[in-house]
Order: sequence, then structure tokens, then C-alpha cells
Amino acid sequence: MHVRSIPSVAIMLFITMMMFATGVKAAPIKVICSTDNPENSLHVFALKKFAGLLHDYSGGELQAEVHYRGNKQYPALRGEEVNVNMLMSTSSRARKELHVSVMAVGNAAQKVEPLGFLMLPYLFNDMESAKQLFGSDFMMRELNDKIASRYRVRALGWLIGGFRHMTNSVRPVTTLADIEGLKIRLPTSRIMVSTYKALGADVKPISWSQVPDALKGGVIDGQENPYNVIVYSRFWELGQKYVTNNGPFLWTGPILVSEAFYTSLTESQQAAMMKAGAEAARLEWDWIAQQNQDLQQKLLDHGVQIDDLEDKPEWVSRSRPVWEQQYELIGAGDAAAGKALVDMALEQMR
Repeated sequence: MHVRSIPSVAIMLFITMMMFATGVKAAPIKVICSTDNPENSLHVFALKKFAGLLHDYSGGELQAEVHYRGNKQYPALRGEEVNVNMLMSTSSRARKELHVSVMAVGNAAQKVEPLGFLMLPYLFNDMESAKQLFGSDFMMRELNDKIASRYRVRALGWLIGGFRHMTNSVRPVTTLADIEGLKIRLPTSRIMVSTYKALGADVKPISWSQVPDALKGGVIDGQENPYNVIVYSRFWELGQKYVTNNGPFLWTGPILVSEAFYTSLTESQQAAMMKAGAEAARLEWDWIAQQNQDLQQKLLDHGVQIDDLEDKPEWVSRSRPVWEQQYELIGAGDAAAGKALVDMALEQMR
């Protein structure tokens, strides 16, 4: 007797029914994570921790694939500016290519304006106040929901990289009078440039690739960055003799997820993502604290002098007008809303 072939749709239906009947789980959902930073960076450290925790907390339903610079199997997909655009995109292609990324808040704030408040000079007194803010319901729920609604991204956790400090080749800087006239390189960030001008520096906003030659040629006297950049750039070989722990800016960065992808998940899967992100961030906080201690010792070992400020309240006071200049941008065109957001953030750190 001739047996007719069963249509492919019927076969798939039969297999699906058998999977439910036998308790076989559906294939795990791939979560594509990417950063344009190398393996020893805090970005990759956090994403790898996130990947492991996400697998555990979702019972294997969510499996993260971590892309980064130098990874031959999973190379970095894009730079930070492109990554935030992809996460915010409504196109189906972007939602398939990237789901999660870590980036400096300065890059994220170029598109998600309210996050710009985290770049205000001397917003944070110390690392503990930052941890207090990033663990608050205000950041992880209230502000998160508003950002997700308007900008289509959500923070799963917040990373801390350490304060940005100034280096120079001319003299120790421990007071405001010492910074006067020093030619200091800064990124082309309006907040950062305005801050150092207010402090009295001769600001030189040039690209990062130009810094080594500019230091060698005396075009600039110094620059500012977190300890890890100062050490890994071996600035002592470029004549940088002094580090000042002035720290007007704290490096922070969100673990951002596409809201379109996030809302496509079940409630339990969403909870797993939030839990994994928050815990990965806390692990990174402990890791970077130890890293920064080791990095300071490396600078001392290479003959670099490290000084604290003798008149820090004066630096804070001199830079405070920069806050008022940024309220409108932080409030997405509404200065009052921007100030209210900053006031709420300060309240979380009291």
C-alpha cells in the first residue's frame, strides 16, 4: 500500500506536541552582548559575570554571547555610539544584532539626555555615595521606567570605573592656584571642558589619538583620566610626573538592554536579567576597587608623585555654575525638570 508523505507543517506540529508531552524545553534564547573594549576592561569583566549569572537565574532559558575587541570567536560588533543607537532602534534587524551593551555614561547621554546628570562635576563625594545612588529604587525603577518609555533602553545595572584624575609634567597641583595656565587635554565633552575652564586650566580638547605626540611636543602639559588609563598608557614615559587626585568626574556606565528585546521576554526572564545585571555590577564594584589600589602602587613604583587637594571645597564651588548650564539638556529641554532630577539623585545619596 502506498503511504502518502505527511506535510512538513504537520510534522513540526507533531514534534512540538511531543516536546510538551515529554517535558523537553524549548531552545534557549540567545542574548547578544557587545562592547568595543578589550578583555581586561571593566566592560568585559561585567558582561562575562552577567552572562554566567543570567544563565543561572534563568535556568538556562537565556544564554548570553559576549562580543568584545580582540575576541576572535565573538568580535566587537560596533563602537559605543553606534551600540546605543542600535539598542534604541525600532528596526527588527537591530533587535536581532544586539541586545545588551556596556558604555561610558558620556556616550549613552548623547542620546539619552537625562543620564547626563551623572557627568556633573563633583556630583559624587566618594565611591560609596555612587553605590548608594545606583542601588536605589530611583535609579533602577523610577528613572529606569521613564527612560525605557521615552528612549527604548533600560539599565540592568551601573558600573563604576573610578574617578578621573589630572596628570601633568610641570608641577604638583594641590590648590586651585596651581592649575592656573596649565595646558590640559580633555575630550570634546561640553561639561568637562566647561569644568576645567572654570577651574582655571588652559583647556585643549583634542582627540585621544593625538595625546602622545601632544605630550611629547609640549602642546599640552597634561590630561585627565581614571587610574587604569593613566597606567596602561604608561604616561610616565611621556613626561607625566604628577597625578592630582582632584576627581571632578566619576567614570560610570550602564549595562543597557534594548527595551524592545526586554519586553519580549517573560516576567521571570525579565526578573533574571535585572537580577543578573545588578549582581554583575556589584561584583565589578569590588573588582575595580582592588584594581585602583594596585594601579596607584604601579604609578608610585614608576616615580610618579600622587597628591591630594588641599582646598577641595574651592574646586567644588568653582565648578558648581556648570550644573546650572546643564539643567536644560538633562531635562530634555526643560531646565526645571533637569534640576528636579538632579535634586532627587542627591537625595538618594544623603
